[in-house]
Amino acid sequence: MKSPGFRHGAVSKCNFETMQGCPGPERLIEKRAEIVPDMTNVWYEYVPKGYDPEKKYPLVVQLHGGGMDGKRWSKMTIWHMLADEYGIIVIYPNSPDYQTWMLTGRDTQYLYDLIERVCAVYSVDRSRIYMQGMSNGDQMTLAFAIKHPEVLAAAGFATGPTAPELFEEGEQPTAPLPVIQMRGEKDLLPSENAGDPTKDRYALRYSLNDFNRHIWTKINGLEAQPSLTVRGKDNFLFYKGEKADLINWEVRDMGHREPPDEAQVFWNYLYSGRARVNGELTDTGALRRLDGEENAFVISLGSTKLYKKDKAVMMSTDKNAIVRYFEPASQNAFGFAGLDEMLETGALYAPVDFFKAAFDAKIEYVELGDKVKVSFPDGKEADFYAGSTLVRYMGDYRAMKKPCVLLCGLLYVPVGEFCGDIMCLSVSEADDCMLISEKQAQLGRYTARVLREILGGQRRPPSAE
Repeated sequence: MKSPGFRHGAVSKCNFETMQGCPGPERLIEKRAEIVPDMTNVWYEYVPKGYDPEKKYPLVVQLHGGGMDGKRWSKMTIWHMLADEYGIIVIYPNSPDYQTWMLTGRDTQYLYDLIERVCAVYSVDRSRIYMQGMSNGDQMTLAFAIKHPEVLAAAGFATGPTAPELFEEGEQPTAPLPVIQMRGEKDLLPSENAGDPTKDRYALRYSLNDFNRHIWTKINGLEAQPSLTVRGKDNFLFYKGEKADLINWEVRDMGHREPPDEAQVFWNYLYSGRARVNGELTDTGALRRLDGEENAFVISLGSTKLYKKDKAVMMSTDKNAIVRYFEPASQNAFGFAGLDEMLETGALYAPVDFFKAAFDAKIEYVELGDKVKVSFPDGKEADFYAGSTLVRYMGDYRAMKKPCVLLCGLLYVPVGEFCGDIMCLSVSEADDCMLISEKQAQLGRYTARVLREILGGQRRPPSAE
C-alpha cells in the first residue's frame, strides 16, 4: 500500500473561545456581607504569599465585565500571579445587580464602602489603590473615578468606552488621575454602517475611544502629541500630562477581549509608578517607561509630515511634497488578473525627503532629477531612478516591487517596499498610514487614525471592492 500522503489531525479545530483564561488562583477567599442595604454582597479576595500585617500593600480592585462575576473573572487575569510576585492585595467584587454594573451612585458607594472594609481588615497602602475593569467594568471604573478620584492613585480601562449618553448632564472627571485605556483594534459595535462596505464600520467605536480619551485631556493637562511605542501587536500612545498622564494601548487584531497580559502591562507602565501621597498624585517611577521609539516612523496619506518618537516632523520645505497613493493606470497587461501582482496594485509613496526627516540622511538630485542619491549617517547609500523599480543599495543593484515616480520635479519612493524588502525593516499599514520600524511592529487602525489627525493626513473612502 502507498501512503495516503497526509496525516489525520494535522489540520484540526480547537475551541479557542474556551482557551483565553489564565491559571486560576488557588487561595481565593470568598466574602459575604451586607454592604448595600437589604442585600447580601459577595466579593473575592486574594492576599499575597507571605502577607505580613506589619507591611503596607497596594490594593487592586478588579471589576468584571457584563455577564460575569468576580470569581469567574479572577480566572481571566493574572493579578493573583503578580500579587505573589510584587506583594499586592487584589479584590474581585460581584456587582450588586446580577452580573451587571449599573453605574449609579448606589454602585459607586458600594465600591467605596467595600474598599474601606478591606482597608480595615488588611494592611493596605492607601496611597496606592488602583481600580480597573473590562467592558461594563470599564464603565463602572469610570463612574467611580468621576465620583471618588481621591481614593485612587490610577485607573485602568479595558474595551468598554462609555457612550456620552450614559453621562449625567455636565458630568465629567473632577480631578486629575493617571489612566491607561486598552482598546482592541477590531472591537466593533453594531452601527448603521454594519454590512455596508462603502461605509466606515469602525467610526462609531473609534469615536467612543476618542471621547473617553478626550474627557481627560483638560483635567490632566495632556500634551497634544504623544510618545509612540509599537512592540509587536501592542500600540502605545503615551500622553504626558501636566497633572497626570494617560496611556492609550491598542492591541492589533483584537476584538472585545481582555488579554491575559493586561495586568502585567497596567502594572509595568502605570500602577507600579503612581501613588497619591497626602492627597497629591506622585510619579514614583514605573517599572517600564514609554518614551517613544527612536527608530520608528509613521507617514499618512496627504501629509507633509511624518511622526517620529513624540512629534510631527516636516519632510520637506516644499508644500507639494506630500505622501501620495499611486496605483497603476492599467492592469492585466500580462494576464495576472486577480492575483494582485506587484505592478498591478497601488502603494503609499513618500517624497525622497522622507529619508532626511526619518534617518537624517542627505539627499542629492542628479541627472535632472532622474536619479537621486541618498546618503545615510552610517555610510550606507541608495540610488533611486525615476520611472524604474531599480535601486542601488550598499553597492548592489536591487529591484523594488514598485517603481519610483518623478512628479513636478519631486521624486517619490515606495518607501514601504524599499524599507521592508531592501533595508529589512518592519513595515505595516493601517487606514492609509504606514509604520516603518527597526523592530517587529504592527500598526493598529485606531493608533493610525490618531496619528493621521495630528499629521493632517487623509484616508481614501471605504470601497465596496
